[in-house]
Amino acid sequence: MTDTLAPQSPREGRTRQRRWVPAVIAVAVLVAVIALVWNLLTGALFFYNADEAVAERIELGDDRFTLQGTPVGCSIVSGSQGEEVVTAFTVSFDGVLVDVVHRGEPAELFEGGTPVVLDGNWVQAPPDVSGFPALADDGWHYSSDRMRVKHDNDYINDDEYDERLAESSTQGEITAEGCSA
Repeated sequence: MTDTLAPQSPREGRTRQRRWVPAVIAVAVLVAVIALVWNLLTGALFFYNADEAVAERIELGDDRFTLQGTPVGCSIVSGSQGEEVVTAFTVSFDGVLVDVVHRGEPAELFEGGTPVVLDGNWVQAPPDVSGFPALADDGWHYSSDRMRVKHDNDYINDDEYDERLAESSTQGEITAEGCSA
């Protein structure tokens, strides 16, 4: 060791160890962006009123989407499909009927005349639920596994969602043939 104040040569070991850090950060950012884009492209759940869903039925195929309509009160049946307990009912929007088979518990405030929003997909087969009148009776049904009910006017959501719920209250109710009073 010298006691001189003369400049000494720099250490070379540190600069090599830090060269990989920017590469790791760049790879992590790239992976995060790819995951985000993939999630946005494949995880989209489209929202259709019952009349729109019927018009787009062939294009939708068996893809998942969100369906909105108003249940026809006389069509609501708790029944079974095979050994599975289901709730079957018909929803309407703007005069178009859709038969629905919902798996799982219905929403707490579920009742005829109160708009519902359902997540599921089309099935090209009659509902085949014991005791269900199948008012649409068009060879298709909507298979649902998640249900939400409009229960008050305190929604905190985007404007388009609120407009659709308001429309469903005025356009959704119909009197369907096949219901007994």
